[in-house]
Amino acid sequence: MIAATHAAFATGLYLGGSALFEYPAEPVGWGLAVFFSLVPDIDLPTSRIGRPLFWLSVRLERQHGHRTVTHSLVALLLVAGVASPLFAVDRGDWYWAILGGYWSHLWLDMLNVRGIDLFWPSPIRVVMPGRTAYRLEVGSKAEMVLLSGLVVLAVAMVPVSRMGVRGGLHQLLRNFDMAFDEYRVGAGTHWYRLDLAAIDNLTLEHVRCECPILGAWKDGLIVDFNGESRAVGKSALYHNLYPKAAVLETGPPLRIQTRRVDMKARSLGWLMDTLQGHPHLYLMGELWIDAEKQPLVEDLERYHPIAWSGDQIRLHYARPADLAAYRRLVAIRGEIVIQGWGEGGEVLASLPLETKPGRVELPRGLRGLF
Repeated sequence: MIAATHAAFATGLYLGGSALFEYPAEPVGWGLAVFFSLVPDIDLPTSRIGRPLFWLSVRLERQHGHRTVTHSLVALLLVAGVASPLFAVDRGDWYWAILGGYWSHLWLDMLNVRGIDLFWPSPIRVVMPGRTAYRLEVGSKAEMVLLSGLVVLAVAMVPVSRMGVRGGLHQLLRNFDMAFDEYRVGAGTHWYRLDLAAIDNLTLEHVRCECPILGAWKDGLIVDFNGESRAVGKSALYHNLYPKAAVLETGPPLRIQTRRVDMKARSLGWLMDTLQGHPHLYLMGELWIDAEKQPLVEDLERYHPIAWSGDQIRLHYARPADLAAYRRLVAIRGEIVIQGWGEGGEVLASLPLETKPGRVELPRGLRGLF
């Protein structure tokens, strides 16, 4: 086969492998696959790689002929051994690109009339298919048809390799379960958004949004919906929004920093005032309080960023602004974990969270304890 056919076939295999096995398709790996798809023809002085290395290609052709030693498993194993140090520098993807490119040449040359000496030094020739009439002459019209098909395939593989097979199916099916599974795999590594069409379980209103994802909740996702934290999932008991269609969109890398704050004898108002003005801060944790007035508990199972039941308050991806209705409450004990996302993570070190609690009005039951 001519060099263009080998390059197109190696490209299709490299991009197809990226879609199937979900490794990143990047220029260096792609270039290695294409380059090594031409290397077996180093035994032919007139080939694309044989011309600049004529001193070697002439000797190989005279001693062994074309499509023999360099088109064999022996040569493939030799290339595998030479490339193996790539694993030591954590470039296994380049190793497989090299090996895949080399093998793609052998595979394609099985289609020509002569075939290849795959088991060299054995003279057995490996051909595919078995009937000579169905095999290809080098540079023939049949090869040009094959080359055109491989080019079309390689071009079609470019967008598919970026999404992967699962990503392509996800875009096609817009399935929420697939979005949830993909998010769980990469949670905490990137910013994620959910392109969502859903039904509000309380009002039955149909809603549509591209909502930033905050986290997971009972086999569902917590999203920022119009500035409020809402849970998306298939349970009417646990979730606020029932998904009709959903696609996960991956954004830039996410940097998260965390800070633990002992809330003993501190009010939620102190925490709110301390954190106010810093974007992308989320609060997690449980506090125990002694309040004179207990809340009317409703809908405890459904997601709320702040849930108050009895003497316990649970915060789950709550924002500082969500504390406004609870600012007079003081903790007997408990700890809050603050997550700073992106720009918010940069300011955690400057927040005055280790200062002593300010003067707060303690509920009657707490007086004398602190």
